[in-house]
Amino acid sequence: MHFRNKNALLLILSGLLAQHSHAIDVNAGDYTALPSGTNVGVFYYQHGEMDGYYQNGDKARAESTSDIGIARFIHYTDIAGLRATPQIVIPFGSVRNTQIADAHLNNASGFADPIIASAFWFINQPEQGVSGRYLAVTPFIYLPLGQYDKNDAVNLGENRFKYDLQLAWVQPLYGKLGFEFYQDAIWYGDNDEAGSGNQTLSQDTSYQTQVNLRYDLNAKQRIALGYAANYGGDQSLDGISLQQNMEKQQARFEFQQMVNSRTQLSAQLVSDTQVESGFKKDLGLNFRLFYIF
Repeated sequence: MHFRNKNALLLILSGLLAQHSHAIDVNAGDYTALPSGTNVGVFYYQHGEMDGYYQNGDKARAESTSDIGIARFIHYTDIAGLRATPQIVIPFGSVRNTQIADAHLNNASGFADPIIASAFWFINQPEQGVSGRYLAVTPFIYLPLGQYDKNDAVNLGENRFKYDLQLAWVQPLYGKLGFEFYQDAIWYGDNDEAGSGNQTLSQDTSYQTQVNLRYDLNAKQRIALGYAANYGGDQSLDGISLQQNMEKQQARFEFQQMVNSRTQLSAQLVSDTQVESGFKKDLGLNFRLFYIF
């Protein structure tokens, strides 16, 4: 597989690395509505080993390694009679050892684009089953403040606004089983320093579907099998299609352990099962520390 021009290759890599490296996927139990007045600090660590780069489903020899940390601060309160969680999300980390075919690209480190958000619960029934029953919506706004250099192929920031609207449904099933469904729609602003540094990257709306089948082993331990699918998000440079999109599918397995009444640890294995465009993550390790204060 050969890329048609260098600028398109570098742009595609830059955009897809930024979108995939610090995305905050939903962990099992994330939409449990805690009491008003509760404060939560969450720290994520994500390690990814990417092997193979795809364009229109065709694979090129490629590799990249990423280590991403995310600090998230959440406050539970009530707004207009609804439980809500005003919050800020601060991603940071590094992407290194990136190569596509014979092109060795720059390393990148620093802060990615911060996110402000708040969930709003329209159904809040914690007494229903082990999981509770919840219906919530969360708008996320990505601020273009992260590390970005128009002369670099690899960046942690994206130099554009993004708007993500996430719908969450949590439903108890039978006994200790629960089901979680999440649907996102993501709208993208333009990056006017893309490609050669003076071109405009535009992107269509993309979508993500996530599901978890969770099982509470006991009051302190939980496992979850998950699946995620991304689709849409076609990219263009100065109005010319790059034949790139966000389509991929991913399998997940998660284990959660309550250390004490305030602290939970989570470990998650992820693997991309199908990729249409961008890097394929053969194996990813995600860790999360959740602390109530």
